Formats: sequence, C-alpha cells, structure tokens
Amino acid sequence: MQPTRRRPPPPWERGGAAPRHPVGRTRRRFTDSPECAQRYRRAYDGAGDRSIDGERRVSEGLQVRRRQHGGVMQSFRRTPLRDGLVGLAIVGGAAPLAMSRLDALRTDRSHESIVPDVGNIVPLTNGAVGQAWRDATNEVEAKATEEVAAKSTERESFIQQKLERYQEMGLDRKLAESIYDLALEEKIDPDIAFGLVRTESEFKTTATSHVGAIGLTQLMPATARWMRPGTQIADLRKPEVNLSIGFRYLAELIDKYDGDKRLALLAYNRGPGTVDRVLKRGGDPDNGYAKAVFTGEGVHR
Repeated sequence: MQPTRRRPPPPWERGGAAPRHPVGRTRRRFTDSPECAQRYRRAYDGAGDRSIDGERRVSEGLQVRRRQHGGVMQSFRRTPLRDGLVGLAIVGGAAPLAMSRLDALRTDRSHESIVPDVGNIVPLTNGAVGQAWRDATNEVEAKATEEVAAKSTERESFIQQKLERYQEMGLDRKLAESIYDLALEEKIDPDIAFGLVRTESEFKTTATSHVGAIGLTQLMPATARWMRPGTQIADLRKPEVNLSIGFRYLAELIDKYDGDKRLALLAYNRGPGTVDRVLKRGGDPDNGYAKAVFTGEGVHR
C-alpha cells in the first residue's frame, strides 16, 4: 500500500520569505481573505513596510484621480469647445468638395433652366412608357413622311419643268424620271444629267456617233465594258443601263479632277488623256462642251 502523500500547505501558511506573485487572479482571490497574512499582502503589492491603511489610502487616491479624470472628460464632452472642434474637422474635410461644386455651378448654366410644372409629370408606369414610345415613333414616322412628301413634290416639280422644256425633242415622263432618279443614285446633279443627255443624244436611245458611241449618253463600248464588265452593245440601247453607266463614268471623272465639273465634262467628251496632256502643257482644254451641258442649250458636234 502506497503511503498517502501530504499536500503542501498554502502559501499564506508557509514559513520563510513571502511569495511574489504577479498581478491578477491571486490578488483577487486572497487580498480580502481573513486568512491572508499581512506580510503576504505587503509582499504581493511590493509596498515594503506600508500598512493596510496606507494601501487603502493609495487605492482610494487612485479612484479619486480616476473620477476626477473621468469628470474632466465628461465635462469636456459637454462643452461648446468640443462641438467647435468637431465642426472645424467636418468643415475642413468638406470645404474642397463644396468649392469644387461651387465652381461647377458657376460654369454650368443648366441649373438656371426653367423647370416644367411638376403637376404635369405623368407617373412612370408601363402604360406611360409605352405611350411615350408610341408618341416618339409616330413623331419620327410623321417627320419621315413629310420628308418623303417634300422630296416627291420637288421631284415632280423638277421633272415637269424638264418635260415642258424639252417637249419638242420627244422627252417622255418615263425617260425623265429615269434620268432624275439615276442621277441622284450616282450622285450627279440632275440639271447636269439632263444637260448631258440633251447634248449627247437629244434624248434618243437609238443615237450612234460616227466613232461608235452608243445611246443616250453616247458611251463607247470599250468604256462601258471597263465600267461594267460584260456589257454588250445591245445593253447600251437600254435607257436604264446606258444612263447608269454614263452617269457613273461622269462621277468618277468628277472625283478624278477633285470636284471640277467643267474639267470632268471636257474629259467625258474629249477623253481624260487628251485633257491631261493639254493641262500638262499649260493649255486650256475647253471646247465649249461643258457650257453646252451646263446651260442645256444646243447640241455639241
């Protein structure tokens, strides 16, 4: 049978030097215990020969100082000084933002615009959005219809004017409409287009020159095939084909001479090679053809 080991006595019952414990649980456990020896409390607090009353006075002094400190802080929190300091901190942070906003308002006059009556604002509902969309669509369609009607009126007026002017040459409505529409399609001034056809063929689809130029715009077959590969002589007798190729060729010449319509018309009649050679020598390639087209007066031979 093993002998029973006796537990060592607690520190306050032991003899010898007083233990030195750190602050914490030991103090809370033994400081107020009646069994705790006075020398233990002195050793724990490190007060040497201070008495219990002295320790109490020190503790009470600490509590008084804490209360005084807390009172000062509480009184500071309730003073206008604290409000002023907090206000200065807020203003100091918000001042740059306020200044930038002020500069924006100085340069932006949109805030001075007249605001419509709030009572006329329609609540944002699915029905209101749908109605707004329909109104906008109807407005766009109405505007497009007006533009189409205006263009149609302009087109009709222009064609009627040309029919009256060239009535003696047998110009009919269908050919006049083709000349007008194809000229706009190839970005040619309709006035120049009518003047070109009048000067070249007098609106006759059967016209053929002594050098072999064919149709309303008097195209050479080689030029027509270069502009539209596969074009046959029979095709050049068709008004739409002949007009389309002739107007496109004139548009390319206008582009070649940087928008100079006079030089483009001279190149159409005399050939761009001839015009370029004359210009290179410092001469004027004008032979009266461009004037005949611009005015629509007479036929250039």
